[in-house]
Amino acid sequence: MVRLRQPVSSEALLALWDPASNLLSDLTPAAPALFQQGVGVLARTGDHSKVLAASNDSSGELAIFDSGGNVVAGPVTLGSGLISRVAANPDGTRFAAVFSASGTTQLLLLDASLKQAGVYVPATVHGVAFSRDGKRLYLSESSLGTSFVTLLDGQSVQLIGRVPDAAIQGISSEIEESDETQLLFGLANRGVSFVDASAPGTLSLTVPVMAPAPSLQPSEGPIVGGTAVVLSGQSFTSPMQLNFGTQAAANLTLSGSTQIQANSPPSTVNGPVNVTSFFQNGWIAIAANAFSYGPQVLQVLPNTAAITGGAQVQIFGYGFGSDPAKLTVKIGGASATVQNVEAVTSITSSLGLDASFPFPLERITLQTPPGTLGKADVAISAPAGSTVSAKSFQYLQNVQSYSKPGFYKFLLYDQKRQRIYLSNIDHVDVFDLQQNLFLAPIQPPGGPPPNAALRGLALTPDGSQLIVTDFGAQNVYLLDPVQGTGTIVPVGGVAGFTNSGPARVAATSTQTVFVGLSGESGSSGACSTCLGQLNLMGSPPTFQPAPQPPVTSLTGAPLLQGNATGDHVFLAFGSAPGGPVAVWSANMPNQFVTSAANASSNDLGAAADGSLFVLQANGTTEVRAADLSLTSIPASAEIAQIPGRVSVPGVTAHPSGALIYQPFLTGAPGSPGVRGGVDTFDAHSGALRLRIFLPQQFMTDVDGLHGSFLATDENGLRLFAITSSDGTPQNAALTVVQLAVVPLGIGTVSPATVAAAGGAILTIRGSGFQSGATVAINGKTASVTFKDASTLSVVVPSLTPGSQQITIRNPDGESVSLDASFTAN
Repeated sequence: MVRLRQPVSSEALLALWDPASNLLSDLTPAAPALFQQGVGVLARTGDHSKVLAASNDSSGELAIFDSGGNVVAGPVTLGSGLISRVAANPDGTRFAAVFSASGTTQLLLLDASLKQAGVYVPATVHGVAFSRDGKRLYLSESSLGTSFVTLLDGQSVQLIGRVPDAAIQGISSEIEESDETQLLFGLANRGVSFVDASAPGTLSLTVPVMAPAPSLQPSEGPIVGGTAVVLSGQSFTSPMQLNFGTQAAANLTLSGSTQIQANSPPSTVNGPVNVTSFFQNGWIAIAANAFSYGPQVLQVLPNTAAITGGAQVQIFGYGFGSDPAKLTVKIGGASATVQNVEAVTSITSSLGLDASFPFPLERITLQTPPGTLGKADVAISAPAGSTVSAKSFQYLQNVQSYSKPGFYKFLLYDQKRQRIYLSNIDHVDVFDLQQNLFLAPIQPPGGPPPNAALRGLALTPDGSQLIVTDFGAQNVYLLDPVQGTGTIVPVGGVAGFTNSGPARVAATSTQTVFVGLSGESGSSGACSTCLGQLNLMGSPPTFQPAPQPPVTSLTGAPLLQGNATGDHVFLAFGSAPGGPVAVWSANMPNQFVTSAANASSNDLGAAADGSLFVLQANGTTEVRAADLSLTSIPASAEIAQIPGRVSVPGVTAHPSGALIYQPFLTGAPGSPGVRGGVDTFDAHSGALRLRIFLPQQFMTDVDGLHGSFLATDENGLRLFAITSSDGTPQNAALTVVQLAVVPLGIGTVSPATVAAAGGAILTIRGSGFQSGATVAINGKTASVTFKDASTLSVVVPSLTPGSQQITIRNPDGESVSLDASFTAN
């Protein structure tokens, strides 16, 4: 059974999937009363024979379905109220439902006919699960800040006893499953909890609590042990045991009820461990990663800088100590200038961490030394020990800003001519990447019109024409990028809008150009003709609303971008109902494929390969494949977040689709001290690979219809940004960042299916490939031919049928993996 929800809907339906036919059957007609507001929580029996489904409203309805999608019990109602959690035992003879009505919550035990078999009144419920044999029912609860797991009889819900929960800084576990030994598994505060429920009993009313991080002082020491520490908290009792990881501490002394003094035991491994207190009254208290055996690096940010040195960098991790004078940090073997070391209590606000953050995080702030081009190790020596974060930093090849005043909105890279085109108010500025200087600008044919306001740019697939939108004059210009001559194609505006015109363009391989118009004031109505199509084969070229049936009904100004060969164009209609996305293909030029993605998009970028596109939508970044399916949603880890960060239009994909580039500002545009930066994410995993701070701020605008301020070259080695020293057009510049090494990534693998017998040829498109790279497929070594920095050719070895993981390792030790990259049949 499958829970299905359209992105445009807040309701889900329950469907039965037949893998053999790949067909889905809606089960709503089987129990219409149950599904009036869609399906709510679900639970499956251990033998996989039945599913308990609850309503998604206050009707309190329940029903049991068999594996064929038939209703075998119910629907019945528990009363007027909400069912928030359900569980099923192994054979379907007992079910549990957490039911809330009129301010009261009950755990109801139900039999196979959904008749009540028992009632338990819990505190606040966080999770519920049956044991593997069905004899016990586990309930994670909290009351007055105390977290515990209650064990009930699985046939009658009679109380058996309780065990302490593995709560972390006041956050209870959400019990999900159990094994045969009564080890419980749950979601925890930034982790996974494991609770031993094999020996339930009665818990004392005196509940020990660890102090917020850092609860242990000092929070680091050498691996040999012997560090004298003080653990702070409340309601500590004696006797008790204190463990560092799995090792018992020595010389325990209880100082009243708020402090425990001890000596750290020795450890066999470096890095942080949990500190756990076991009390004779049955309670335990856990401090997550509270003690670190020597230093450990979690992240270096930014992890790039110019080779000249002097850049400010921060290192996050554990075990650094508190005295910068006792720290030595080397990058690439050269000593950095350590400026500060801070504990979690000092850095919480600067990272936007909430009060539940449980780790004694530490941060080093330093200035980089001059370095050598390429990757560099970061080595830290602290009083507690030393560590090396291998090749975690990159010295960039070059970062240079080329000043030229201008109201720049869009930029475009021309691989053939090694140029950058920048749309200014009434002309296109041209930057020569070989000479590193601005050339004579390209003017609209006949000279700039008085109401010019140039925006989006595109090149035809053969590079012969530069296509430029003029929002102000409501024209599209077809320009020869060498001669500067061209043709004016009037496209007009949008009916009903006093301020409207063409904003973005995408050229295709079929001698057509899609034009995205934007209506921006003077009307509250929808823009029903905002997607236009220009026919370049006409003489003169002709313009009309896009005639393809699937998009003629879509309203709103489209964000659009094509791939390098012009055989795919991707679109997003942020203001249209349902937030649709669409793709056009040269193979089917008379239609679009559309999807209601619920993506309120404000920016769009596409991979030059046409393998994927990326949206800024609903405050997040969405990566979608060429078939419009959602691939990933990159998200920064907490320690990588920048409070006050402002996204800049110009989200960009690596040509292979392996990486996503997100431009940003560290604060409000134009404000003193604000910096421009680019985060580079893995397109599949969403992992942050590089953070680059620019020497200047980004120029910016409200969305991708008004500007796009970042571009990349054909292999991701160079990034091009529209910047300004103070955010004003008078001090605008083109900033060129040249990496030493492109992060290793996998974009696409083709074909998608090969014979398991082996011998097939795979083409892997990605980023940062080096000559001598190795490839393993599900752990088996494959023969590799290096084509270029973005292409590998691989001979498939004999494989076990099924989905296959590909792992690529470069000679410098960097590796990347992609699960389910292709299928062997």
